[in-house]
Amino acid sequence: MQKWMGACDCIITKAGPGTIAEALIRGLPIILNDYIPGQEKGNVPYVVDNGAGVFTRSPKETARIVAGWFSTNAEELKKMSENALKLAQPEAVFDIVRDIHDLAGQRGPLTDMPRGPVRSQRR
Repeated sequence: MQKWMGACDCIITKAGPGTIAEALIRGLPIILNDYIPGQEKGNVPYVVDNGAGVFTRSPKETARIVAGWFSTNAEELKKMSENALKLAQPEAVFDIVRDIHDLAGQRGPLTDMPRGPVRSQRR
């Protein structure tokens, strides 16, 4: 995906979190054209409200936006790219691993639990 996004100046996609995260890291302005209700719906306002992209389900509107970004609205494309980079968290996976490691190292009521499968006892 890194190679494909590296060759792009913007991206048109549904609001999947992985694709959005990769696009932000690349500084790609995003045109969101759909989302999975529930799990992806909140990604739309996150991208739009932070100025990293737009949402439209209309193919004609999508074409108009892309044409504008690469002609008369080049400044908007540039600003959205800058906003995408501000939202990017390329170190997030390492932060998550560090947090899990720190949590695993803390002693608490679950640290004395048996590891592995637990079998019920019949009476």
